[in-house]
Amino acid sequence: MKKTESQNYWIKRNKNDRFIKLSKYEGYRSRAAYKLLEINEKFKIIKKYSKVADLGASPGGWTQVVSKLSNNTITAVDKLTMLPIKNCIFINDDIENLVNSKNKFIEQNSYDVVLSDMAANSSGHRYTDIAKSEKICYLALNFAIKFLKTNGTFVCKIMRNSIEKNFKNDLSRIFKKTKAFKPSSSRTESKEIYLVALGFNNLH
Repeated sequence: MKKTESQNYWIKRNKNDRFIKLSKYEGYRSRAAYKLLEINEKFKIIKKYSKVADLGASPGGWTQVVSKLSNNTITAVDKLTMLPIKNCIFINDDIENLVNSKNKFIEQNSYDVVLSDMAANSSGHRYTDIAKSEKICYLALNFAIKFLKTNGTFVCKIMRNSIEKNFKNDLSRIFKKTKAFKPSSSRTESKEIYLVALGFNNLH
């Protein structure tokens, strides 16, 4: 069957992507691993004994990075399945369920760092996609508010659109500092950026 123009573009882009090649060589499950490596190199958020929750973890690229940086147990969450990773407790559930209901393991833990590399699947409809993106960002933030330790760190992927300013303002009311960062491993044409919120104030 003849491939579409978009399929041919995807194949060509991935074939020439040095981070895909590097991830295969270094054993990471996705090229996204290099985004977290860059974030951590710049902000030093994950330390030897940091307790980390990785939201939207599958297939596990970010969790693999955390497992190399921290000796503590990692909590990885995704509604998709994920193969085991060293020092990782995987919760196969939707993040919305964990924010709005109880999970015994989650309820018994608090975290130094909450990571979210979650993103909504594109529908092709701008306003629908903005609404979906907003929902995911605030679900991740609500998880962080509920389970972060005082002075903890929250890292969240966000797509540059009309919600960006409001989300940054909300973070600035809850955290001491919020920085926007686009890793070099993030594709140039992608609208994604990462907001790194430092110094959680759980008395806000």
